[in-house]
Amino acid sequence: MGVTNLAELAKVASSEEASEEFLRTKGVLKTFDACPFCGSFPPGKVRRQRYKCYRCKREWSVRRESLLEDLRIPFSKFVLALKLFVLEVPVNRAHKELGISYNTAHKVYSLLRKAIGLPPVWWR
Repeated sequence: MGVTNLAELAKVASSEEASEEFLRTKGVLKTFDACPFCGSFPPGKVRRQRYKCYRCKREWSVRRESLLEDLRIPFSKFVLALKLFVLEVPVNRAHKELGISYNTAHKVYSLLRKAIGLPPVWWR
């Protein structure tokens, strides 16, 4: 599932499930075939964005071991933030367009810069 134009991006960002699946296919979110704690498989999905191992009884988030682990931004807004980052939209405009706080937008941009190997921006 690749996004080649804005119409396809709108379709992906229209729902959290579609955005989650898009991020999973692109390798941003990890797919858990086994429990990361005890190794048993398959883990079950117990509620929204949570997995559970029925052997060791531990739960973890779908964001575990991913770029989004420390972010509490919806997947759809992250997909849109990624597109704004690619289009080189400044953070101070992106946070208004996405309807998120400036600090969250800055953190997303910083994580994306780090992920692709760009030096951090020290000013706001």
